[in-house]
Formats: sequence, C-alpha cells, structure tokens
Amino acid sequence: MSKKKNIIQKITQWKVILGIQLLVSLVLIGFILKLGVLPMLYMIILIVLLLLVCLGTFLLMRPSKVKEQAKIRVIIGKVISLLVSLFLLIASLYIAKGDSTLGTITGANEQTTRISVITLKDSNYKKLSDLKDKTVEVNMTGEADKMKEAVTALQKEESSIKTKEVNEYETMATDLYSKKTSAIYVNEAYFAVLEANHENFENDIDIIWTYEIIEKTQDISKEVSVTKDPFIVYISGIDTYGKVSTVSRTDVNMLVTVNPTTKQILMTSIPRDYYVTLANKGKKDKLTHSGLGGIENTVKTVENFMNVEINYYARVNFTSLIKMVDALGGIDVESDRAFTAFDGSTFKKGINHLNGDKALVFSRERHAFADGDNERVFHQQLVLTAMIKKMMSPTIITNYSSILNSINGSFETNMKSSDITSLLQMQISDMASWEIAQKQLSGSGKVMTGGAYMPNNNLYYMIPNDSSVVENKAAIQSILKGQPIE
Repeated sequence: MSKKKNIIQKITQWKVILGIQLLVSLVLIGFILKLGVLPMLYMIILIVLLLLVCLGTFLLMRPSKVKEQAKIRVIIGKVISLLVSLFLLIASLYIAKGDSTLGTITGANEQTTRISVITLKDSNYKKLSDLKDKTVEVNMTGEADKMKEAVTALQKEESSIKTKEVNEYETMATDLYSKKTSAIYVNEAYFAVLEANHENFENDIDIIWTYEIIEKTQDISKEVSVTKDPFIVYISGIDTYGKVSTVSRTDVNMLVTVNPTTKQILMTSIPRDYYVTLANKGKKDKLTHSGLGGIENTVKTVENFMNVEINYYARVNFTSLIKMVDALGGIDVESDRAFTAFDGSTFKKGINHLNGDKALVFSRERHAFADGDNERVFHQQLVLTAMIKKMMSPTIITNYSSILNSINGSFETNMKSSDITSLLQMQISDMASWEIAQKQLSGSGKVMTGGAYMPNNNLYYMIPNDSSVVENKAAIQSILKGQPIE
C-alpha cells in the first residue's frame, strides 16, 4: 500500500503536472503552426498567453513556508493546471481533425464513375438477387472499357444475370418503362439522356446495386500566389447527392474571379443549358453535358468559350450546401421579392435568415419566376455571396473546424491546402472587407435537335446572347487587372 501511495505522490507532484501542461501547450502550438492559418502576430500572442498561464499555475503550485496556506493553494494550482491541460488537449485534437479534413478536400486528383443497376420503383426487383436468371440491358457504345469491367463485376456478384447490348440510351429507358427489360445497367452520368423522354425518371426508379470505378486524374491547376496574384476558380455544382467526385452533369457553372490585392470578387454564372462547343466532342451541346466527360472537360470547355485561364476548380453537391450553411450558423440572404418555393417554403422581400435546408430551397427554386433558370442562377449567387461574407467574418476563427468537417466528402478542390490556409491567414490578419459583384450570361431559349450527346432528341437549349458574352468577358478582365466594374 505504501508503494502505491508513493507512486501517486510522485505522479501528482507539481513538477509533473506543470510538465504535462507545458507538453500539451507545445503540442497545441505545433498543430496550429502545421495548419498555418494564424498570422505570426496571433501566434506570438497565443504563445505569450500560454506561457503566462504556465507561469500562473507554477506560482500557485510552488512550495511555500506557510504549510497550511500552501496546502490549499497547491491543490487549487494542480486542479487548474490539469483543467488547462485537458482544455488544450481537446483544442489540439479539434485542430488536428480540421487539418486532416483540409487535406482530404484539397488537391483533388480523382474521379468516380458510378455504374448502377436500375429497376422501376413499382417492380418486384429490390435487390440484385431478385434478378436471378434475368436479362439486363447495357450500353457499350460510350466508355466500353469501363462497362466491360462493370459487367464483369456484376456477373461476379450474381453469376446468373445475363446482359443484352442496346446502342441507344433512350431505347433502354423506354424498354424499362414498357417492362421489355427487367433492369438496365448504366453509368449514372447519363441520366440526362435516360430522362429525355421520361421527365420523372429519377423519381420512378430504384438503384439496387452500384459498381464504382475510381480513377486518378491529371493535375490541371495553374498555380499562382493566391494572396498576391488574381486568379479564377471554376465552381461546378453537380446534380447528385452522392460522392462529389462522381462524374455527372454540371447544374451550377460559375467562374469566381478573385483579386486579393484590390479585394474584389466577381461571380460570373453561366446557365446550365448554354449552347457551347464541348471540348471533348468538338460539337455544340448544353454546357451541363460537358460534365459527362469529367471536370477537366468542363474546365476546358469554359476556358475555350470565355477565353480565360482557369487556375483552380471546386466541386460541390447539394449535400455540401446544407452542411456548410448550418456549420456557419445560417446565412442572411436579401431577396428582391417575396415568393413561395416548390416545397411550400415562403421567402420575404428583404433579409431572410436561412439554415442549410432553406438555403438549398432558395437556390434551387425556378418555377416561381417567369425568368425561370436565370432567376435560379441569380439566387445561387446570392447564397454564395452570403456564405463568403460569413466566412470572411470572425466566424471563420471560431467555426473553421466545424466548417471544414461539414464539407468533408461533399466538397473538393484542386487547390493546395497551403493555398487555402494562406487565404485564411490573410483574411484573419487584415479582416478586410471585400467588394463582391455578381453577373450572369444571358440568352434566348430554343427547342431543337442536334446536341453532341443527344443528336436525335428535341431538347431545350439557351442560345448565347453575344453582347452578354462580350460584356462578361470584359468584366472578368477588369477584375484581373484590378479595375472597377459596373
């Protein structure tokens, strides 16, 4: 018993407890330095504060000639020191987790192709085994190598399933609806083609099994010093709730031009149905269909069309918007009119405080407006502007880890983590206010055939307004040169 008591006495000596506090303080400083978000002045202030806390606990715990006073003071000092150590340890873990998340969302270098077995919702086929001895239609005309790999994986999972090749996606959808086939096995990126003649396709079907092909992609970033040089980020909003690296249509297409010297940001939105020449096809189609060729194809398509060099891209999906807005504690969006959205949500004219779900509804609504898609694009810009303003406030200091965690898996960019932290460090250092402008390209709607991906289908396209294109190109160049824009 005396030996155990002796060990406890040694462990609870003031030197040991103070040593633990010093060690945890150093760990915290190390993690913050590794993250690289705090400016040097803030780091110096933090180090001084930690040293003062250590000095304070030392003065409380140090031996005293008056034994009775020393006893109480030492106990209080030890308790305070242990509590401080616990707090610093939690803070270190919190920052380490944020640093880890930052690493996963930056330096994007892969894409995911999802090939799924699809059945009708009102059918009896709810799992792969239900298709035993059945024939499933496949289309091998697109990316044949990937489909061969996917078919092999499917038959490995359920060997009795047979496949039948069909050359047209529209035929596959029609066969599914008419029950000519039990199921179809397709790349989810081609949902746009499948729903061409079936408006409620995604609501009418079940995805009962999926095979994912993950590929490494080339680094197409064009690096600059993001705190000194102007740069352009292409933001792609994909129409899926799944993995953000999934090859899919691009429903949101926005160029964000940033000039860190003049503190200007210009958001330029391009409508999803804009009729442009796709880089991988050399033919015209909807801009949204460029995403079927991967993010690199969309970036190249937009670069060619807008005659700009895109430095970085960021991919988000609908899930990320909800999570990020909630992590920010909600956002304040100013609507220029009152309206009721498709789900019954109401928005007033003026400032609306929105949580993640409401921000998503606000940014997706188009049926409530005569101008449809153009108004939706404008609302997307309003939501993004509100998010940027919130992130440039002191919120970024108190909520940075929860913000990073909220978008893990649903946001990614090919920017380096050091670029992100440099921008954060710059903003924390000067807390500057930014001038944020919004513009969008306009056009006129037209229903016609001849698109690169669906040449035989009558589809809606937006024909670019030439003067609008010229105006928006000039506005981007003005920001890059540090000039004011209207």
